[in-house]
Amino acid sequence: MQNQIQNGISSAAVMPQLNYVDVLQQLEDVIANDVQRLQLLMQQGVLTKVQWQYLMAQLTQKAEAINLCRQALPSTQIPQPQLQTPKIPEEMQTPLDLFNQENPGFFDKSGRGDVLNYIKDLDVDKDEISKIAKLVEGLENSAVDGYLKQSAHEKSLNDENSAAKSKLTAYAQNASQGGNFNRIFTREDIGNMSGEEFAKNEKLIMDQVRQGLIK
Repeated sequence: MQNQIQNGISSAAVMPQLNYVDVLQQLEDVIANDVQRLQLLMQQGVLTKVQWQYLMAQLTQKAEAINLCRQALPSTQIPQPQLQTPKIPEEMQTPLDLFNQENPGFFDKSGRGDVLNYIKDLDVDKDEISKIAKLVEGLENSAVDGYLKQSAHEKSLNDENSAAKSKLTAYAQNASQGGNFNRIFTREDIGNMSGEEFAKNEKLIMDQVRQGLIK
């Protein structure tokens, strides 16, 4: 019995440890072979372009996952060169794919999803998609400029209203001390005043002139 236990310990002691670098390398080899098979099937017409792109996208996700595993390896294990993410040949890509490569995340911004769905149903090339993108940016910038101008206009009106209220308040406070409460003189009123009436209302008239109330 003791010999069996010792033999078991000895066997466990010499059991080789799992080498994650080798495992990752094997997985990378499998993906590389799958990429070659897909390209061959595409050339032979076995796969449609849409099917080929879908399967290549799956392999790309797997390759990225393997690279993340490599980055997580302990520093004591020296990783081999990372697997190159499979790339779709340019002739196999759609105009939208080519545009997204040059403008990553363009259609991810808020409000652009409807434009993307519209483009998908059109038979357009990359240059035409670029023109549509510039049109979208132009419309967005115009909308922002319009909003800023409207906000500035509303602020100006609010400032003018506040200034007018301040003038009326100041006039009411001054007029309450005299005999012409809440009365705003006109040029005609002043022209028809006698010398005595003008002298009586002179302070109020001059206050109204300074405040721009007399028209």
